[in-house]
Amino acid sequence: MTTKKKAALIKGDNRKENIKKCLTLIKEDIEPVKKAKNILIKPNLVALKPDFANTHVEAIEAVIEFIRDIVPDTPVTIGESSASAFYDGLPTENVFKDYDYYRLEKKYNNVSLTDFDNDRDVIQSPILSVVGDTHLRITRRVEEFDYKISLSVPKTHNFAVATLGIKNMAGLVLRQDMAMIHGMKGGVEVDAPKTFLDKLPRGTVSRARRILPNALINFLFRQYPAYRKSVKMIHRNIVELAKRVWPDLVVLDGFICMEGDGPVDGTAVEMKTAIASADPVKADGVGARLIGFEPEEIGYLYYLQNEEKMGEYSLENLVGDDLNKIKKQFRRHGTYDIQSQWREKED
Repeated sequence: MTTKKKAALIKGDNRKENIKKCLTLIKEDIEPVKKAKNILIKPNLVALKPDFANTHVEAIEAVIEFIRDIVPDTPVTIGESSASAFYDGLPTENVFKDYDYYRLEKKYNNVSLTDFDNDRDVIQSPILSVVGDTHLRITRRVEEFDYKISLSVPKTHNFAVATLGIKNMAGLVLRQDMAMIHGMKGGVEVDAPKTFLDKLPRGTVSRARRILPNALINFLFRQYPAYRKSVKMIHRNIVELAKRVWPDLVVLDGFICMEGDGPVDGTAVEMKTAIASADPVKADGVGARLIGFEPEEIGYLYYLQNEEKMGEYSLENLVGDDLNKIKKQFRRHGTYDIQSQWREKED
């Protein structure tokens, strides 16, 4: 008998019901939540807009309601730190408010919101960068949660090919350090190596993306040699981060996904799906296939399965609806041809 965990895929017209059906299909793999003393739900609130770039509040409700049927009173925290808000000089609580997250505290027992914006007690995670090895800082509060749920949206990405449940855990990094995971910036410490981007005022690239056409931004990145180097580094950096913030459960709300110039500037694609697995690599593997990638195309998934042995992205034990009838070939990011050269042996 196999000991591999299940993954569930559901397609339907109701976002909340899709997620609940997925979780019901893998309920035996979620049994460890019964022993949890402090549960974290980590949404993806990467954007001030568009709204479909972020985890919908109804997706959070679906997870809370399912968990509450198993553990009625265990504290549940919805925790996030929004980099886009940071670049605009705003706190994450503004994003919570804009996307109606505060209703969760009123609606459910022992559920609270928190942001990691001003955390100072940190865990260091080593990273590669174009100016040398350094580290970024993760909030130490991650250690307070003994059951972590990543709740994200399948999207194309501007550095890492695609972003799914594992990369979503980057929201536990201090906001001023988040850009470092891409490998194009040095550390924020006084003696850390610096790049051209480190010398720009905070939020310059983010503001440029709001003002300039995507095609021009992509063209400029193509001309920047550090970008070609960094796409080889980000996958290693995500793996190191994942070791320190590994989720116990990944839920992918694929009701509305994103293609093209994700994770913020892409186009909405209605898929009306949900995915869940207690094996994060398996969940992300299904999510990758859903939007037209093979898991092997995404460096951090390849490393996590084949080198770190932290999970596996085979389709064994996939339950629910037929992936082959649902998956769609998404339009790639405008720099996908560069991103796809993440393998370190390539020049």
